[in-house]
Amino acid sequence: MSKVYKIATTAVVALVASASISAASLDFRQEYKHESETYASRVKLGAGVGNMYFGVEAMQKGKPFSEWQSKGNEFDFGYKYKIDDNWMLIPGMPITFFPGHVTYKPQLRAQYSFDSGFVTKLRYRHEFRNFSDDRSSEQKSKVTANLDYKYNGFQFGLEANYEKGLDDQVLFDNGDTNWDALFKLGYKGEDWSWRPYVEFANVSVSSSSSDRQLRSRIGITYSF
Repeated sequence: MSKVYKIATTAVVALVASASISAASLDFRQEYKHESETYASRVKLGAGVGNMYFGVEAMQKGKPFSEWQSKGNEFDFGYKYKIDDNWMLIPGMPITFFPGHVTYKPQLRAQYSFDSGFVTKLRYRHEFRNFSDDRSSEQKSKVTANLDYKYNGFQFGLEANYEKGLDDQVLFDNGDTNWDALFKLGYKGEDWSWRPYVEFANVSVSSSSSDRQLRSRIGITYSF
């Protein structure tokens, strides 16, 4: 674990423990890819102070509990700028730490909330990956679109992602582009602190084939 991530984790934990936070959450998520038969999970702690938000995430790979191994970590921070009752701009900077490389992900999300309850989001992210060995750094661009809706405690979400490598990376079907699409369903009852959810996505199997697969996720978020 990098020194930067340790410092960030300590700062977020201290922030959550303080009385100055306006919101905080703890999220656990488990996933399974049906074609490649691989498992992954993550634990994420998030907090907010005013319009600022922060988060630290620990990622694992392998079967739950019996074969868990550390996969990587992420620190995320950003700012929510409310333009009016409908529009919001959210710049942010996730930073991921994996064995052998660090990736910086500056991003900007535009969000529009309809009076009907629908919420649309569009995000552009530009990734800079720096390797710890002699390999040259790589860049990648990614666009994400979301449509969310809440009804009687149920939370519905659609998401689509499109990414393009900018340094001859092979991402999908021996090409430099890739995509995925997902549906998410969650539920949070009145006065609940817990929110269970499931997610089903169409994702690629490998960078060298055109095969697609189902990725299933199940998780729970605790808000405090």
